[in-house]
This record gives sequence, structure tokens and C-alpha cells, in this order.
Amino acid sequence: MLLYVIKELDLGIYIRYRLDGLLFDLRRLTCRAKTKTLKRLLLVALLFADDCALMAHNEHHSQVIIDKVFVAAKKFNLMIFLSKTVALIQPAPATLNEQPCITIDGTQLPNVESFKYLGSTIFNDGTLDREITTKIQKASQAFSRLRTKVLQHKNIRLSTKVKV
Repeated sequence: MLLYVIKELDLGIYIRYRLDGLLFDLRRLTCRAKTKTLKRLLLVALLFADDCALMAHNEHHSQVIIDKVFVAAKKFNLMIFLSKTVALIQPAPATLNEQPCITIDGTQLPNVESFKYLGSTIFNDGTLDREITTKIQKASQAFSRLRTKVLQHKNIRLSTKVKV
């Protein structure tokens, strides 16, 4: 269905890159003279099973993509659950954070500050700090349970504990 939607669509996220300097220095990507935009690699959707995350550079493009997906879903007899559908905006640094007004069939999607997708949380500020903190906390909890159930257990051999 998404191949049908994006067949004639030129909206989405273009990949911008530089071959000189640091890979993750976002300030260097603002220089138009030395950056390249990969027009053939247009990201519109991230897919996993029956989950889909749609992406665009601005609110208007998001609305166009959503409308096309909604029309295609009707054509293919698929349902979009509005209760599970949300909008998240990640504004560029030093810009106003205006909440988008994205609608599906006249129903406005709720704007959220975070979105969980495939076990990772995407935040509207674009940082990974809270996600990394959450992953560290979960790992700490897992090691704590492991210590009490395996590592401190007297009937388990040392070689088994080392393998664990």
C-alpha cells in the first residue's frame, strides 16, 4: 500500500551529508556550498510489521502524505486507528516550536512530546539524553535481578556464572 502511495510522491526527508569533517557536527550541515542532498534516498516512512512512522520536513507536507495514506488505506480496505495515531514535531534548533494541526478525515491528531517506536523513544527536542538514561536504568535493573538470582546463588557453578 505504501509503495502505491509514494510512487508519485516527492515529499519526505532528504538525506543531507558532507564527506569532509565530523559526521555528526550539525552546524557543518548548514553550509549549502559543501553539503550534498541525496535526492534518490527519500525517507517517507519507517515500517515494522503493521506499524508505520511517516516523516516530512513541514506540516503541509505531513498533511499531504497523511491524506494520501488515508485514501490508499481506504482503497486497500485497511484501517487507520485514530486512537493510536499521533503527531510529533522536532523543530530545528533555534526555531519556534509550533504544534502542528494534522488531521485525518476531519479528526485532529493529538500532538505528543515523545513517541515510542520499536522499543526506542523519540522525543520532540531531538536529543537522545532521556533515551540513553532510560536504557542505562533498564540495564541496571536487569543486572540487579541477575545478581540476586544467579550471581549470588550458591548452587550455581562459577563457570556458569562467568558464562552468564
